[in-house]
Order: sequence, then structure tokens, then C-alpha cells
Amino acid sequence: MTTAEKESATDGFDVSELVRPDRVHGSVYTSPEVYRREMDTIFKTGWVYVGHESEIKQPGDYLTRMIGSDPVVVVRSKDNQVRVLLNRCTHRAAKLCTAEMGNATSFRCPYHGWTFSNTGELRGVPMREAYGEAFDEVRSDLGMAAAPRVDSYGGFIFASLAPEGVSLIQHLGKATGAIDRLLNLSPTGEIEFASTWMKHLHHANWKMVVENNVDGYHALFTHISVYESIRPAKVSHVPEKTSVLVRDLGDGHSEIDYSEEYRRLDEEFVWYGRIPREKLGGYAEALENAYGPEKTHESLVIGPPHTLIWPNLFLAEMNVMFVEPQAPDRTVAYTTAVQIPGQPELNERTLRRCEGAMGPAGFLIADDGEIGMRNQAGLAAESPEWLVLARGAGSDITNESGVINNDKSAETPQRGFYQRWAAVVGGQA
Repeated sequence: MTTAEKESATDGFDVSELVRPDRVHGSVYTSPEVYRREMDTIFKTGWVYVGHESEIKQPGDYLTRMIGSDPVVVVRSKDNQVRVLLNRCTHRAAKLCTAEMGNATSFRCPYHGWTFSNTGELRGVPMREAYGEAFDEVRSDLGMAAAPRVDSYGGFIFASLAPEGVSLIQHLGKATGAIDRLLNLSPTGEIEFASTWMKHLHHANWKMVVENNVDGYHALFTHISVYESIRPAKVSHVPEKTSVLVRDLGDGHSEIDYSEEYRRLDEEFVWYGRIPREKLGGYAEALENAYGPEKTHESLVIGPPHTLIWPNLFLAEMNVMFVEPQAPDRTVAYTTAVQIPGQPELNERTLRRCEGAMGPAGFLIADDGEIGMRNQAGLAAESPEWLVLARGAGSDITNESGVINNDKSAETPQRGFYQRWAAVVGGQA
């Protein structure tokens, strides 16, 4: 019996019975067995976003995050190496660090005082003599466990709890283009997460939160109030009135791409409320000095990406979101504003816009949180069994960029997401 067959026999479900080309079974959002297998496959075997290099600039800087159900500390150690350490004392399993961020040369267990260097090495054991001389032989094996693979792209740090697998660049695939698109808006080629993260508790399955971010169908309904208020400043969200497409980038990554419409309009900053250059200090001039007028104009016309990077990262134009699953019906979403080094006028406006969209009283995330909760509540009615993802299935086009659909309301991203989900959770990827 294969590993996948053993898991299926143990947890009582077969992935092939839950995902079809145009629909998914409701239990993928509600089943504790499905959730456990997601934690054991998606989050324990693959690459997961855990932080950004700008958040841990100095040796000793750290963040506490989750990789699925595993608490971790993302730290720039004293040797300047970025490590992802399991947030657990190797003595009696107490969680070592509870602060969300900080700077520390070591982590001390509050239970029995065992102390670990920020490299993970066990440094101090109170009253060590009671363990006897044999303890010295095993001491080197009692350092904090570490994610065996940590890598970054464009400052975005990913970790994998599996010692072997595809490289990060292979995992990202075509999604590297979205990160590059964001970095092209910075004169230095770098971005920063200089503000704190806003946290929202969603009473919904984690997949419902992330797949919604690349759903182009719901905006005219769920977000009608915000789109009515900003309509003069942006493009139309009625599919037949605008050239906006959705794209399955492969491997679970997907996006809504406005670049064709923005190029047709050929106006800078349509994505930023059509703000004039002069209101952003010397930002445009700094871009031109770095990249030249032609590339600068292109970047300011097409703007940032709207891209989901499998499994838990969302580049939301000039915002970034990542999610932490907590239970089949409970997810925490973290959001912050993208900041451009050396551009205070732009950064101040971006921060205010992030608060307006993603803040506690924001126009967008509050709507999405409400819909997610309603979706999860509706799943308590187990009939019909399936959720339909067939919109636009007959008009998908495959090209060098992925599987695209020129109807923004098509469910192409969701079909691509669940194709990847079925492969990973089913042990085929």
C-alpha cells in the first residue's frame, strides 16, 4: 500500500472524490480530516511564506509565525543568516517566544530556564549537573529544531519543513513575474514592510479566504458600496466594459490582471486613483533615474500585481496579505502596506489607502470577512453537496503565460487552485 493509500485509509476520504474539473465538494471546507491532511501535506511538505527580509534587518531581529499548525520563529541570527526555528523548547515542549516580533540574542524557556542561542543551539541548562555526565553527549542534539530549507525571492522569505523537494524558484514558477512587477515600482528594486500588520479573524476556511482574493465575479455585488464611491477614479468592473483577464499561472498561483486595460488607457496611476506625479514628491523622477523614462512609464501605467501565490501569500496591489489556518472554520489574515524606501509622500498615502481598504473599518476586507462567514455558515446545509466553479470553463485559453480567460468573472483561478490542491493533498505533487 502506498503512503497516499495508507493516509486515505486512515482519514477516510479520497481526494479524487472531492474535486472535479468544474466543482469541489463542500467537505473540503468543513472536514477536520481534510484539514489535518492539508496541514500534513501542503504546509509540512511544501514552501510556505513566513516573512519579509525588511522585517528582520538586523542580527537578532525575529518574527513569530506559523507554518500550518507548527509555530516558528523567523530570525536573523547573530551570524546574519536567516533561520526558521520551531518555536518549542526541546526539554518539555513549552513555547519559547510569544512576542510577535523583537530582537534577541537568545530565547529562554519560561518553564525550566533552558536557554537557546538565536541560531537554535542549546546554550544554558540550569542545574545541569543533575543530568549526569552523559548529558554532554546528547546536548548537541537538543538545539531548537529548524526548517531544513529556507530561501527568499525579492525579499519574500519562504520555508519548507521537508528536507527535500523542488527549489523555491521552481515552486514560484510564473509567479516570480508578479513579485518582479511589484519591485519594478521601487527605484531601489526593494520594498519594505515598515508598518505593523493588521490581523483579521475570519470565521471561514483558509481556502475560502485566499481563493476569494482572485475572484473577479463578486466585486460588483459584495463590494458595490466601495466601487460606486471610487468609480470615477478607476476602471469599470463590468466585464463586458473592460479588458481585464484572470489567469491560472500554474501550481496553484493565479491572478486578476488589469495590465491590458491599463495599457489601453495609457495613463499613469489609474490603479492609484489617477494621482498626478507632482503629489508624490520625487517618486517618478527617482524611478526614471533608476530605470529610464520608458520603463518608468510602463511600470506606472500597469501598476502592481493582484496575485495569489500558493498557498498563503497574496500580493494585493500595494498591500500584502498572508493567512494562517487555525481550524477548518477559522483563519487569521495578516495585511500591511507595501512601502517604497525613500519615498515618504507615496508611503503615507499608501498607508492611508491600506487602512481604508484593509483596516478594521475598511471597505474591502470587512465585506470579504462577512461573505466568508456566510459561506461557511451556509455549508452547514449539506445539500447540495457541491460548490460550482464552472463559470467561463468553455472560454479558457492556454498560452505561454498560463490558462487565461478574458472574462474577469470567470472562475479560472479557482479551478487552477483546486487542481493544485488535489494534486498536493492527494500525494501526486
